[in-house]
Amino acid sequence: MTIMQGRKHYAHIMLEHISTGLAVYDAKELCLLEANTLYIHLLDNMLAEDWRGGKALGHSMHEWGENIQDEGMINQFQQIIESGQTSHVKEFSVCNPQQEIAYWNATLQAVQDEQGNISHIIHSVSDISEQVYARQKAERDQLALSQAKQTIEAERKRLEIIEIIARSVQNTLDIKRIGDTTVTTICQQLGSKGASIHTIDHSQQILRLLCANIVPKNAGEQANVQHSAFEKLSLGKAAIISKQDLERDEPIVIENIQEAIQSGRLEPSHPLAQSTATSCICLPLRFNDRLEGLLAAVFDTPTTVDGVEALTLKGCATHIAAALAHARLHEAVNHERKRLRTILDQVPEGILIVEISTGTFSYANQAAADILGISLSELLDVPLHKHRWHRSAYTSTTSDGQPILPWNFVVVRALCGELLRSKETLVVQPKGDYVVTLASSAPLYGENGIMTGSIIVLQDITAQKSLEQHKNDFLSVANHELRTPITVIQGFAEVLQLKNAQDQSLDELTQQALINITEQSEHLTSLIETMLDISRIEQDHFMLRPAACNLLEIVTHAIDTYAITIREHQLELKLEGLSETDTLPAYLDGERIGQALHNLLSNAIKYSPGGGTIEVGLCYQPERAHEAQIWIKDEGIGISPDAQPHIFKRFYRAGNLDPSLSGFGIGLYLVKEIVVRHNGHIWVESHKGHGATFRITLPLNREKLEQAI
Repeated sequence: MTIMQGRKHYAHIMLEHISTGLAVYDAKELCLLEANTLYIHLLDNMLAEDWRGGKALGHSMHEWGENIQDEGMINQFQQIIESGQTSHVKEFSVCNPQQEIAYWNATLQAVQDEQGNISHIIHSVSDISEQVYARQKAERDQLALSQAKQTIEAERKRLEIIEIIARSVQNTLDIKRIGDTTVTTICQQLGSKGASIHTIDHSQQILRLLCANIVPKNAGEQANVQHSAFEKLSLGKAAIISKQDLERDEPIVIENIQEAIQSGRLEPSHPLAQSTATSCICLPLRFNDRLEGLLAAVFDTPTTVDGVEALTLKGCATHIAAALAHARLHEAVNHERKRLRTILDQVPEGILIVEISTGTFSYANQAAADILGISLSELLDVPLHKHRWHRSAYTSTTSDGQPILPWNFVVVRALCGELLRSKETLVVQPKGDYVVTLASSAPLYGENGIMTGSIIVLQDITAQKSLEQHKNDFLSVANHELRTPITVIQGFAEVLQLKNAQDQSLDELTQQALINITEQSEHLTSLIETMLDISRIEQDHFMLRPAACNLLEIVTHAIDTYAITIREHQLELKLEGLSETDTLPAYLDGERIGQALHNLLSNAIKYSPGGGTIEVGLCYQPERAHEAQIWIKDEGIGISPDAQPHIFKRFYRAGNLDPSLSGFGIGLYLVKEIVVRHNGHIWVESHKGHGATFRITLPLNREKLEQAI
């Protein structure tokens, strides 16, 4: 092999194995003269089936170039031939048989002959797919980074607006100020054309306009209404929001107002349609599952449900709703406080509130000032030790016979946390007048359970106290004055009865008259004694004298006493757990228990005008050895259900009683006092027209009985 042939052989090897595709074209006809394998493969990706596999070799580009995807390739060759300059095509893409896109750089190099004319063109191409892929990835990463930055910036701006609104509404409890601040901030920070807030009036089922900054197209047109029905919520005359929309807690968006008009969702007469806004967002304001209001904002540009405007308003909604809820509760508390203060100012009793921390009266109504004889300005916010506590020689006593204490003792005990009920106290006014009050107090505690003060109630009972004193004086005088003539009448009646027994000189009518005189004088004596007992109870002078006794004997004695005098009734003794020969030891005031049984038997006879059986029962059960039960059951007129809760009250008489049935309504009151003072219990079982059964449970006090024995 010659040296020249060897060089050509090596040159051919190099051309076949380099990573660049090379081809030589005839400059005159653009005929493909020679090309290495890489170039042929590249060209095959761009040629029709008939020219692939090197078939283009020896043929002009004008023949097979029509099928080349890059139609500008022939023009580039022509420009090189005409200008004689090297042309660089930075890159182009081709699709390989595996349908993968490859990127190549192409270079056109003009070759001149000895006369300086362009005779050939060398076309070289190199694979830059990896570089392009890397560049594209970098561009995509850059784009993603840029989008991420934009997203982060948009989110930062959104959070900033939310924070601004949250800060602006969290430090105020004024509902109107919350609304104005929110609307202004939304317009300034979010670029809203206008905004409004409606609050919800759940009691009347309507929306109330709180504030608005939505500008209509014409100045005379109103963009918001003051009220809107709750069932058809709207921003104006036509409803655009249903009640169901509010329950979803999602923004209600009108992306394009004009399109909403065309679709019929929004009427042309609606204020939104009359405005210059492009879109609208409505958002329910809910806090703790309660709808607090409705926020609306309009914008110059179209908006979407997932747009930054809707997302920002949704993020603000919780803060706005919470602020409205707190303001509403604060307003409600203030309203209730004013209402309570108005009520306290009008009640006839004196009301005082004393604070522990300051030692002053923080509240007093006019009634309290009148009772104390001190003006409100002098009474309030003045330390207790600076008040003048007037003393007096007033000597009246309480109902239990104790001296009446000055009212300031109640203040001291109230500050000690005592709970007082109806304590008689004395107020000495600066002018020297006396006022007797019933004072009550109760401690006041804070949320932490620590006592903060006390409330004191003063009721002026001066007039009642005076009447009570006159009544007691009257009863005392009546007792003294009536006992003397009654004793004389009873004495002379007994003399006449004794004389009649000796000589039988009185006729039957006179004898009956003497019996009636004796019975009625005894009844009058019993009535006077009962009235005195009532007076003793009120003055706490009603004393029990318990001693060992036989309860069965007390019951049978009461029956025997009435059995002699009654004619139309039958008294029947019923024993449970006992026999008539037994004894039932107890430690009681036998005289008072007998008095109670006499009153109950008297009532049973009186309110059974048709006669019948009166059952007197006594029950003793070994499993309940500490007590016994007594009952008296009649077949009389009964007691109506509405009267039963009141029959044991003093001077109470049912309104449906026959006027011929006399009585003062004090018998059952006295019976209850006797039973209760024995630590017993009394109640009634009755149906109107079917008689009544009074039941008494009494403790037998066996331990005291053993000590007494």
